[in-house]
Amino acid sequence: MVDYLLYITVRFLSFLVCLMPIKVSLFFARCLGTILYYLLAKRAKLAYLNLKLALEGHLSMERRRGIVKELFRNLSMNLIEFLYFPRINQRYVDKYIKIIGEDKIKKVLQRGKGLIFLTAHFGNWELSSLVAQIKGYPMVVLARQQKPHRLNELLNHYRGRLGAKVVVRGSFMRDILSSLRKNNIVGILGDQKSGKSGMLVELFSLLAWTPSGVVEISRHTGAGVLPVFIIREDGPYHRIEVGDELPIEKEDKYFLRQFHIILEKYIEKYPHQWLWFHHRWKGSPNRRIIILSDGKAGHLNQARALANMVREVWEERFAVLSDDQKNNLLEIREIEISFRNLFARYLINVLGFFARDNCRGCLRCLRVCLRKESYNQVVSLHGDIIISCGVNLSAVNLFLAEENRAKSIVIMKPGLVSLKRFDLAVIPFHDQPRKLRNIAVTHTALNLINEKTMEEGKKNLKEAGFILKNDRLKIGVLIGGETKNYTLTEEVIDKVIDELIGLTRIRGIELLVTTSRRTSPQIDNLIKKRLLGTSICPLLIIANEKNIEKAVGGILGLADVVVVSGESISMVSEALSSKKPVVVFEAEKKGLKIDTKQERFLGNLEACGYISLVSPAEVGEEIVSILQKPHIKDFFEDRAYLYGKIKNLIT
Repeated sequence: MVDYLLYITVRFLSFLVCLMPIKVSLFFARCLGTILYYLLAKRAKLAYLNLKLALEGHLSMERRRGIVKELFRNLSMNLIEFLYFPRINQRYVDKYIKIIGEDKIKKVLQRGKGLIFLTAHFGNWELSSLVAQIKGYPMVVLARQQKPHRLNELLNHYRGRLGAKVVVRGSFMRDILSSLRKNNIVGILGDQKSGKSGMLVELFSLLAWTPSGVVEISRHTGAGVLPVFIIREDGPYHRIEVGDELPIEKEDKYFLRQFHIILEKYIEKYPHQWLWFHHRWKGSPNRRIIILSDGKAGHLNQARALANMVREVWEERFAVLSDDQKNNLLEIREIEISFRNLFARYLINVLGFFARDNCRGCLRCLRVCLRKESYNQVVSLHGDIIISCGVNLSAVNLFLAEENRAKSIVIMKPGLVSLKRFDLAVIPFHDQPRKLRNIAVTHTALNLINEKTMEEGKKNLKEAGFILKNDRLKIGVLIGGETKNYTLTEEVIDKVIDELIGLTRIRGIELLVTTSRRTSPQIDNLIKKRLLGTSICPLLIIANEKNIEKAVGGILGLADVVVVSGESISMVSEALSSKKPVVVFEAEKKGLKIDTKQERFLGNLEACGYISLVSPAEVGEEIVSILQKPHIKDFFEDRAYLYGKIKNLIT
């Protein structure tokens, strides 16, 4: 019954359309397209995202929306023209259709081995096959089998009413080969996703699974391949352009890439005439990560560390790809978020608390709260994964993930926004997170220290002129500074230096020392006074005076034991990431506050056996103990644990 009703409805609509002048029908079609743009919101969103993915940075948000709206109008006009097929004849074609390059068709057909029109879901591709029939070219039209039987027969009747042979996708190879041997023309749409049976070929700088059957057919039959595109110029007026013959003698990937280059040019020139509804890049190995930055170096480094782990997981998944295809497999971009004012920074967190999934007002929230330049950058870039660190960026992360249909990953507690809203939340133990499936609890703060950064740091130190003796044990010393709840006094640092100097006289050990940006001038001066220019300290870096890129990584890579001040969660985390024995000396607490984050952080690490937590006066004794008893504690599981969580999320 449904099949019959659809059949009757289409016949009736076709009858009505054929009664009216085509320009009047197309006017109503454009009105219908505008209505469908709002009714089919999910389809419109998919087209919008594909536009953003392919033409990133080239179009404003308003322009993308305008293109999608015009796409709906063009498709509605395609539908009306399809219903008008019974009225289309030679006179109609002469009036409304202009063909450029027809001589190329005749030239290929003269060889007698058939011809393949390689085209795309562009303009009114159905109309182009009908025009070929009217022009006297024998055609084979490929059609997708529709479930309603009567409707399917009617549509195929319209397609082949002038003698074209309609074959159904899925069982058409014999008909195609037979037709080409008879020197007929076969039209093939080459812009759909093939699945893994095809080839990965670049389309708009992104690898896409592309069907390669046209290459095999051409080589098997000797048929020529011409790219053919139909462009709607204005209402019923169209232009069909026949391109130069594609080089079938080249390798498959080269041939398909040449077609994609042509397709890209047409899409860039007439973006509203390509069918953006296809999941064209689904299954593509290319991904984009957007890191949101609040301007704090510590937060940004944590986000970078997590992004690097995502890259490792992703590259492992596609290890079989060629070296060329691995280039920019996963692209990482950073955006610094600037709020209009302090009120806007608090407001967006409140809006994030009340917003729900599929919130259509996410862009409005960003527009209200962000500065214009920051907002424009956020909405112009496409991301598959959004990463942020810090309370102030959690709502921006969610809104941007919703805008891009992306995965959202947050580091640290997200303030008012519920943790359940994120695809993955990486929360350190000392923040006392809840037990949820999407939460990964870490012992330390994320950081950039790994084998690669330590090797790079060692190289940088060597190039900076620091010469070390290979036969001596080396102690890396990381000195921090003032924090909200802790202070490093001159007395504490003086005592630590006494312990280290006493140790070197006994053991013949070298000190590799660096301070931080937070280190006070008084402590900087004290350290220089006691260690600068001495034989026991061949490497001393005062960060506030002269820094060396990745110096901390270099020191950690060279050190046999690491000594670090306990007020800095990030510095202790970096020391642990070196996989070296770590001695943490306690800083002085400000005020009477109990159960601080640092206490929970250090207490947990000490309880797990990952660090030795001592007073300044016990530093030397603890190092002697470590040297007498080799470090056998397995490195803490954060990295492997997070690797597994990320793998489950993105693969």
